[in-house]
Amino acid sequence: MFIGIDGGGTKTKTMLTDERLNIIHTVETGPSSIRTVPIEESLKNIFKGIDLCIDKTSRPIVSVFAGLGDVSGQEDSAFMISKLKEHSALKDSVINVKNDVFNAHTGALDGHHGIAIILGTGSVAFGKDKDNNTHRAGGYSYKEGDFGSAFHLGKLALQTLGKAFDYRIESSPFTEALLKHFGISTFFDMVKMYDEYYTRRTDVAKLAPIVTEYAAKNDPNALDIVGKATDEVLLMIKAIDRSLN
Repeated sequence: MFIGIDGGGTKTKTMLTDERLNIIHTVETGPSSIRTVPIEESLKNIFKGIDLCIDKTSRPIVSVFAGLGDVSGQEDSAFMISKLKEHSALKDSVINVKNDVFNAHTGALDGHHGIAIILGTGSVAFGKDKDNNTHRAGGYSYKEGDFGSAFHLGKLALQTLGKAFDYRIESSPFTEALLKHFGISTFFDMVKMYDEYYTRRTDVAKLAPIVTEYAAKNDPNALDIVGKATDEVLLMIKAIDRSLN
């Protein structure tokens, strides 16, 4: 039996298959992007998914692949492999851990050459050419920007709200909706909100649906945010295209 894991900043999906890739069980748990939430919480959500899959079979788990958000290199991979090996049912399993963009690329392109982009809580792009050369763009974590992601939309929304509140830009139904969302009426309310909210990556990302809702209504401030995020996605695509054949 085999287990595949796809862990992001919002949720984790775990799947159990047999050797013919027949899907036996699929389960969804909380986030496991290793720098979005504390590592203890990531492991708790990963192990919960594994346990629920193992409950569906009496056969040993031959191999596990985990594609997790914020895994940035061999050091992260080795650390997470060692932690997964601590699970009693996986001590004899072959385990590999990479960034979740590998899941996206393989799932979307079935091993063929091309470019895959994750635009979830965070963002990352990954490409492979016909000679199996690869290149990755972005994915350094929200501290760099996670450009084009839900977090990026939310961060720009917060910046736009401040500018509209003190009249640096014109307000719009979108910024008025944000004021109502946060219950802001004074300068102090705004400062307090930024102090409490700005580094909460998942909560900031949850503002993205408000952005896209008002962009669909042609709100100028929301459209400006979507335009900026789209430009960043194009930069990732162009970076990979320049780097590969």
